[in-house]
Amino acid sequence: MDPEKSVYSYFSDTMLLKYLKQGDREAFDEIFNRYWKKLYNNAYKRLKDKDLVESVVQEVYFNLWKEKESQKIHKLLPYLLSSLRSNVLKLYREGKAGPFFERGLKYIMLASIHDGVN
Repeated sequence: MDPEKSVYSYFSDTMLLKYLKQGDREAFDEIFNRYWKKLYNNAYKRLKDKDLVESVVQEVYFNLWKEKESQKIHKLLPYLLSSLRSNVLKLYREGKAGPFFERGLKYIMLASIHDGVN
């Protein structure tokens, strides 16, 4: 065993969820360490704003801890990504952010019209 790693780093997601539901802070920390980069990168692709991305990822983990006893989570990463998408969509609806890809689509559409392609 690597002396730098926590014993929790060797646990499966299922085991981490079991301990998380019991209020185990180290299990939560391992979940955070295991997945925060994936969530951050996923959010950044959609928002392109570091502050909004950090806020959205923080909200995902805050809700995970807050609802740890009542959530029915079967697969951890899909749950976290789904929660992240919900938070991003909430920002879109509130007008605090917009889908980043739309800027590129507008350009493509204008280029197509200019070139006579429909």
